[in-house]
Amino acid sequence: MQVRQCDFCRMPYQTTGNKICRDCLIELDKDFIKIREYLYDNDGAGIEEVSEATGVSRKTILHLLKEERLIVGGDSSDGGGVLKCEACRKPINTGRMCAACKKEVMHAMQENVRAAAPVKRPKQRERTPEEDNIKGVAKLQVK
Repeated sequence: MQVRQCDFCRMPYQTTGNKICRDCLIELDKDFIKIREYLYDNDGAGIEEVSEATGVSRKTILHLLKEERLIVGGDSSDGGGVLKCEACRKPINTGRMCAACKKEVMHAMQENVRAAAPVKRPKQRERTPEEDNIKGVAKLQVK
């Protein structure tokens, strides 16, 4: 585990990979539920309206958009200018990158995996005749 600073509350916490502490994650989930319930009744509401009605901060709403838990919908096919692709700066509806940049990144990652040297496996030791003649199935138990 390592100690890092929470992206939301700025308090130090021990993590195994998250950028947000446990307490903030719980609050984020509660806020998401509030937003989801509000949007069921008020489809197409704007960020400011949702923030005001639910008491959820604009920062939290933007975080949920980038996490792809919310999407800018309605008539705004360009995301209403709220989110921009972090690679090409084109307007998007959700996430951090547009579909074209995601595809490009995935392609580059696949190429890197293909270009990586094959894993060398250790030579297997020669088996003795006794090992080759073992028959039956061992029954295992959890201790």
